[in-house]
Amino acid sequence: MHKFITLAACLLLGACASNQQSLYEQLVRTGSSPVATNTLEAIHNTQAIPLPVNTGLLTPNWPISANEPRMSFGSSISNYRVFSLELKKGERYTLNVNSTCHSPCMGFNKLAVKPRALLLDANGAVIAKKPSRVSTVLGQITLSWDGEAAEDGTYYLLVAADNDDVGRTIVIDDAWINNSPLMLVKVDMSSSPFGDIRAYSSPRSN
Repeated sequence: MHKFITLAACLLLGACASNQQSLYEQLVRTGSSPVATNTLEAIHNTQAIPLPVNTGLLTPNWPISANEPRMSFGSSISNYRVFSLELKKGERYTLNVNSTCHSPCMGFNKLAVKPRALLLDANGAVIAKKPSRVSTVLGQITLSWDGEAAEDGTYYLLVAADNDDVGRTIVIDDAWINNSPLMLVKVDMSSSPFGDIRAYSSPRSN
């Protein structure tokens, strides 16, 4: 029985990966939204969303879909969102991006955007692209950045789908079938070009 379940899961995941690659080819690479070739162009191609402070469950979700503008990352093209925040010179910040699996997030073939993000200054120069922390659990990926503003001004957080890995497994975890530890299977979450993200700053201490 366990072998049958594992085989079925593998077949479903294989089909899921193929479907996500097809979505990427049909709706991202050949989409109709503008394609930015640099970060400053990416900022100008969309309306920046003021970055909210984390309010827990009230923090809004934002879709990354075929309706959003696109940016070329060289090896792949991605739809993206841009968030803005005002910082003073020397001000500390903690920025976070969550990507959650597609609702209802059940079964073996879970999907989520594998997020990639860039912190930019007002001129589009990249301040940070490698997060300070990364955490993954089945159903969610979280990226976080800690830093200090170099000068007064408007900063931008560009969040996109990492389509270099579209269709590939990004999280593996254990799951119990029928809540039984005797029926433990590996469950994967695969990368999708579309999904929901949350972007927010952590509350600043005085």
